[in-house]
Amino acid sequence: MIGIRTIIDKISEEFLNPDSIKKLIRYLIVGITTFTIEYVLFLIFRRILPLHDVVTNILVYTFIFWFNFLLNKFFTFKSHKNFKKQLFSYGLLFFFNMVVGNILLFTAITKLLEYMFPATPWIPYYLPKVIIMVFIVSWNFILYKKVIYKD
Repeated sequence: MIGIRTIIDKISEEFLNPDSIKKLIRYLIVGITTFTIEYVLFLIFRRILPLHDVVTNILVYTFIFWFNFLLNKFFTFKSHKNFKKQLFSYGLLFFFNMVVGNILLFTAITKLLEYMFPATPWIPYYLPKVIIMVFIVSWNFILYKKVIYKD
């Protein structure tokens, strides 16, 4: 039976070594940049386009797809192999993130906020988007490092 200490040691060995920490710092730089672009585009498109939040979110995802893929491939993980395989894997994860993100966004906006705050229409519509983006960024680092950009 694997103990908690063994699991902690394996996680520490895998993610707390100097190479992983450098990748994590670069990933956070790319992530913050992508987050900023994604969020600003979401706000701009939401304001100027008469579309539902989910459709707006899909448009924004389309714009940041290549930006994020290329920066993570060449800057964060310094991967110069398997372009097609990585693009395919990244595309699958990207699509998964878009679907799950939109389901969570739709649920948060139409169900959860209406249920929790029925008499307060001032709940900011951008709050669920920020929370969802934080979760997506978190699980992406592990999948990028261990699956997609692993050379």
